Amino acid sequence: MDLRMVSKRHAFGIKSDVKDNIHYIDDVTVAYPVGRNVVIYNTQSNTQKFITGAEKTDAITAMALSPNKKYIAVAESGENPVVAIYDTTTRKRRKVLSIPDLGSKEFVSLAFSSIDGRHLATQGGYPEWNMVYWNWERSKALSMVSVAPDKQANGQDKSLVTQCSINPRDPQHICVSGNGLFKFFRYADGQLKQAPGGMGKRDPQNFLAHVWLPPDDRIVVSTDNGDLLLVENSEFKCILPLSPSDGLSIDSMISYSKGFICGGDMSLVSIFEKSDDKELYRKMKTMKVDSKKDETGMESDSMKVKSFALSQQEEYLCLTSSNNQIYLLNLSNADFSKAEDAIFEPLAQPFHSQGITGLDTCIRKPLVATCSKDKTIRIWNYVDHSVDIIKQFPTEGNSIAMHPSGLHVLVGFSDKLRFMNLYGDDIREFKNFPIRSCPECKFSNGGQYFAAVHGNIIHVYSTYTCDTIGHLRGHNAKVRCLYWLADDTRLVSVGMDGAVYDWNLKECRKENDNVMKSISYTSVVADGKNVWAVGSDKKLREMELASLTAIRDFDTGDYPLTTLAMAHSHRILFGGSDDGSVRAYAFPLEGGVQEQTLAHSAAISRLALTFDESTLFTVGDDCSLYVYDVKDKDGRSAKREVTFAEEILISKSDLEEKNAVINELRTKVEELKLDMDYQQRRREIKHEEKIKEMTDQFKEEMEQRAQKYEGLLALKNEQDINFTEIRRDMTEKHRGETTKMEMDYQAQQQASEEQVAKLKRDLEAQKRDFMNQLGNKDSQMEKTRKEMEENFQEALAVEKEMNESLRQEQKDLGREHEEIRRQLEIDTDQEIEEIKEKYENKLQSEREAFLRLKGENGIMRKKFNTLQKDISDKNEEINGLFETQSSLDQKIKGLEKDIEALKNEIKERDETIGDKEKRIYDLKKKNQELEKFKFVLDYKIRELKSQIEPRQDEIAQAKQKIKEMDSELERYHQNNLSLVLTINDLKLKIDGQQKEIHQLSNKLKDAETYKTRIRTDLSELANIIQDPKALKEAVKKLYQKHVKERVRDAQEMEEDLQKEYNRQRDYLEKTVESLKRKLVKDADSHKTDTNRIMNENVILIKEINELRREIKMLKSQALAKKGDSDVLGTSIGSARADDAHREIEMQRMEIQRLRQRIDDLERQLYARGRPVSSEKLPPMEGFDGTLTSGSARRTPPAPGSGGNTPSARGVTPPQMPHPPAIPEPPGSA
Repeated sequence: MDLRMVSKRHAFGIKSDVKDNIHYIDDVTVAYPVGRNVVIYNTQSNTQKFITGAEKTDAITAMALSPNKKYIAVAESGENPVVAIYDTTTRKRRKVLSIPDLGSKEFVSLAFSSIDGRHLATQGGYPEWNMVYWNWERSKALSMVSVAPDKQANGQDKSLVTQCSINPRDPQHICVSGNGLFKFFRYADGQLKQAPGGMGKRDPQNFLAHVWLPPDDRIVVSTDNGDLLLVENSEFKCILPLSPSDGLSIDSMISYSKGFICGGDMSLVSIFEKSDDKELYRKMKTMKVDSKKDETGMESDSMKVKSFALSQQEEYLCLTSSNNQIYLLNLSNADFSKAEDAIFEPLAQPFHSQGITGLDTCIRKPLVATCSKDKTIRIWNYVDHSVDIIKQFPTEGNSIAMHPSGLHVLVGFSDKLRFMNLYGDDIREFKNFPIRSCPECKFSNGGQYFAAVHGNIIHVYSTYTCDTIGHLRGHNAKVRCLYWLADDTRLVSVGMDGAVYDWNLKECRKENDNVMKSISYTSVVADGKNVWAVGSDKKLREMELASLTAIRDFDTGDYPLTTLAMAHSHRILFGGSDDGSVRAYAFPLEGGVQEQTLAHSAAISRLALTFDESTLFTVGDDCSLYVYDVKDKDGRSAKREVTFAEEILISKSDLEEKNAVINELRTKVEELKLDMDYQQRRREIKHEEKIKEMTDQFKEEMEQRAQKYEGLLALKNEQDINFTEIRRDMTEKHRGETTKMEMDYQAQQQASEEQVAKLKRDLEAQKRDFMNQLGNKDSQMEKTRKEMEENFQEALAVEKEMNESLRQEQKDLGREHEEIRRQLEIDTDQEIEEIKEKYENKLQSEREAFLRLKGENGIMRKKFNTLQKDISDKNEEINGLFETQSSLDQKIKGLEKDIEALKNEIKERDETIGDKEKRIYDLKKKNQELEKFKFVLDYKIRELKSQIEPRQDEIAQAKQKIKEMDSELERYHQNNLSLVLTINDLKLKIDGQQKEIHQLSNKLKDAETYKTRIRTDLSELANIIQDPKALKEAVKKLYQKHVKERVRDAQEMEEDLQKEYNRQRDYLEKTVESLKRKLVKDADSHKTDTNRIMNENVILIKEINELRREIKMLKSQALAKKGDSDVLGTSIGSARADDAHREIEMQRMEIQRLRQRIDDLERQLYARGRPVSSEKLPPMEGFDGTLTSGSARRTPPAPGSGGNTPSARGVTPPQMPHPPAIPEPPGSA
């Protein structure tokens, strides 16, 4: 059937009684059952795809996912239960597995094999409990066996088997567990047979779940009292030491890379990890899915964990519960070491946990409202596929109606009918009506009225005033359904009394009726001409609206319709069936059911259509809500267009609270802006200071480089003189050593030639002896080899003939067996049994013949192995002789290599002598070039010195100005500190004055109040001014009232002022004294810090002077050693010079570190405030006062150390070869 009118878009809910009802297809896709469909839900895009269940089945009972995540198996119950295999990508059905003689109406558990994924174990249910082992790719049942130990004893137990699974390492090894049942089965020789293993002599328990833990071939089994049993190598080993054993059942388990996870009663989830100690597995954490009454309306203590699923990367753990919820735990972010519980969040949104009783939608918003037996009301957004509001109530709702504006709902609770407003995230009651257990309530199409059913009476109210418009009486039994006509002036109702009434709301009277007492109607819809109603007689009745006379009846089949909805623009009638399917009837209705969509696993209780008739909603007793896209029979969408409103209701208190929060946040934003601006200004100031510091440092470095350059020039002149002397000494020494080496080499060469001649004579004699021995051995070996080859060839020929005959016979048997197997697969079941008996006998005889030939082949193989061993022994003897020969050859090669090495050495020494002579010539040439450079550089130096002298005077004047500016800056700093103290004192005085002003203003207000009272009392005296006696009494009372104490005279007031003045003066004097003490204390601490820093500076200066003296001494030693070296000691001298250079570099690095330390100390000193130095420190030895940027500002540089360097003036010295590493001259730092 081509499903074009109704297509599933989204489903809210889950079927929790399905075995293994959740699976991760990939890291963002989850598969779980909803009603009679399997939903493939994408967690990122919040979209769903559907795998529709098979027709002529009742419900989904079990699921399994293949190891490669490509296929999902779904078991469905019915008279002939089936297992359908679907492709998870295309959602197409690949195979349908069914077996006629299963002996049950359902499969209770499914399991794929892990290695190849081609085998599937399916466990049948009550009463036979047959397990079938399939090769599902060929749709072939390989074997079937009953797992029940005693059918008579266990036939009444409808939950005998709970789970079957296949060994991950052996696809033919199967485990089954249940109530008092734990068995292993193995598939061998075409049969499933019980394998050894199990619980041994342990008392039977109710085994609820088990899990394989690869790669150790272990199984952990859970029981109904919380025990975790460890089975290793198919035998019971022990109870895990850390198993709960608290009487709470463990209903589900799953393995992961570190161990396993289990869950069960009280919504508890425990995580176990593998351990190396005797406990085997340690419990990492036990968590509760929700510690309070959750949003499903069900206590978490009564909730069970039903199934687990892990993502491929083991980042997320999904679990399903017995109250139809899916929860998600982020394992990658969970910290199991903390005491608090991890947070389980709903996978998408919370669902209803019990049957849904009410459903309605609105016009202005994309919302749909539902009420349920779980005592919750939920407002769903069918565009975003989310739940907007969840509200828990003390009683359950029987019906719900939503106002067309989407701002109000009407709910019929078991105690009252409540009219409620929808706020942003809450539902609040506005008014209630004394109507108990209202089974049906409806807003009119315009929303100005609403009708509610109370037993057999229909009450009609005004929506905006909540006044009663009328009471519609006429039904003799409970009213089941109401339907407003398009103009809201008429109402159609049906009831359990078999009556259909057409009501006129203007006069609140019955216009027409149709009564059939044998029928109990459940739903009714109408248009401007006709009325359609369904009831308990499994028929759809069409009546004329004008007179409610029956026009025709339509049979609805075995499953009656329970509710109706009408799409007027599409001319389609939708019906919800008792079997959970949605039926679409296109007009005219004589064509019957145009389309049937499988949805719910229980009866559909309500249907609702949106105003534009593009979306259909269904709810049922299976706690799920389905959303469908609706098109007409030609595939066209709705013609009406609706623009949804975005406004919501909000109470005045909530609005004020939100405005207060907004204002507070705005204030915080302003404060943050100010803070950020302040931080930005601070960063800019710091950046400018850093630039200035770096500029000063760069100037100092330029001065130091100039001094270093002068030192290097002086050192270079000294080295030129030393190099001339060294070169002369090395030339003379080299000549003497060359003569001596030539004489030694000639004597050594003559001795080597004599030794080579002797070795050649010995080698010739050994070769002759070896060749004689080798000829004798070869002749003897050849003779033996020929004899053995002849014997072996004869035996090998016989063996080949026998093997060839056996292979041919085996091929014939194989072809014959393949033909038998092909015929077995094609023929019917009866032919299979007959041919099986015939060929099994023949196969047995062939097997016996094959075994006999196999034994003879083994005997021949032993003989062959004996001959092979003899041959190998002879080969080993031959190899020994070859090894002897090879060792002699190696000796000869070694001697030849020695001769070659000696020749190479002679050649290398000749080359070395030539290289040294060439180098002497190059050194002479370089010396001449250096003398030329020396002349040029001397001229440049004289010219640069003449340019530097005027610059030095300018630098000295600039440094004097800097010194004066530093002293002025210090003076400004002191003035700034005094001004800060003055400002603080003034602020304190201002605060005191403001407090005093505040007190005086309060006194003035009190005086004004007192004066007003006196004026009022005096104005009252004016009324009795003619009565002297009364006037006297009134004046007396007035005096007693206002004059409570004696008025003080002026002298007392002056005394009070003097006391107050003295008190204030004492307070100020004490404050001044405390500030003086604090100032003295701060000065002492400041002086201590200053002295400490100065002492550290003195120590550091001493260390620097000592290091300079060591550098001078090392330089003098290096120069002395260079003067004593000869020509062949060039390498030694250069090595020593390198060592000295490295040591000098280390000392230089140490000096740099100490300089950095001085900089840090000076910065600390400036941060605390520059101390007033009582005396000036003496200058450092060999130091010109340009240590750091800070010291450059305080101490003028020594004469001759100006910054007018050659590089700064643009004068570039001529390029010349780099001289060898030379120690730095004294004072170059």
